[in-house]
Amino acid sequence: MSSYKKHILFSLVMVFPLFPDVYYLSLAVIGASMVDLDNSFRYRNLLIMAILGGILAVLLQFFKMTPFPGILLISIAFFFFLAQHRGFVHSIPGICLTTFCLAVFVLSFQSLLILFKVDSMVAIFLTAIIMGVMILNRGLLILYALLVTVGIFLMPETSFNFLYIYTALFVGSLSHLILDLFTGNGVKLFEPLWKRSYGKLAGSFFLVIWAVFVLLFNFYPELNSLFSIGSYF
Repeated sequence: MSSYKKHILFSLVMVFPLFPDVYYLSLAVIGASMVDLDNSFRYRNLLIMAILGGILAVLLQFFKMTPFPGILLISIAFFFFLAQHRGFVHSIPGICLTTFCLAVFVLSFQSLLILFKVDSMVAIFLTAIIMGVMILNRGLLILYALLVTVGIFLMPETSFNFLYIYTALFVGSLSHLILDLFTGNGVKLFEPLWKRSYGKLAGSFFLVIWAVFVLLFNFYPELNSLFSIGSYF
C-alpha cells in the first residue's frame, strides 16, 4: 500500500471515534494529506491553492467584502512552498499553526457561502470538495468526491463550529506525524524549538494518549459537551 493511502486510512481510524461524521472525516483526510504539501511533487496542489485564493480574493473585493479568506489561502500556499520537507510542517508547532490557519479559512469560506444564501449543506459540500481539489492526491480525488457527496447529503443535520473543524484537521495531521514516527528517519516533533528526532517510542506514546482521550471523550459527557459550544449552523 502506498504511503499516502496509509496516511489517509490511519487519519480515518483516529478521527472516527471522535467525530463519526462524513464531513469531519473528510477534514481529517485533508489534515493528513496537507502535511506533505511541503514536498516538491505537491507544488501543483500549492499552485491550485494560490490561484483559487487569488480568484476568491478578487471576487470578494468585487462584492465589497473582505478578501481575507482568499489572502489567507494564498499565504498558506506560500508558506508550504517555502517549507523544507519534514521540517517545521512535520512538527507539533507546525501542525498547530497550519491547521489553525486552514480551519479559519474553512469557517470563513462556509460563512461567506451562507451569507450568499447558499444552503448550509451545500456550503459544507462545496468546502469539502474545494479542499480536496487543493490538497489531495489526484488518484484519491474522485473516490473522495464520491464519498463526500453521498455522505454529506445523506447525513442528518448537525452542529458545526470552529473547535470541531480545528480538531478534525489537527488530529488528521497528527495521525500523519504518528505514522512517520514509525519510519526509520523519525520526526523532529518540536522543530524549531528542539532539533531532536523522535521515533517509535514517541509514536507509541501518542497512540496511548489518543486511546485515553477517545475513552474520556466517549464515556464522559461533560468533556463531549465542551465540543458543542459555539455552533455556527
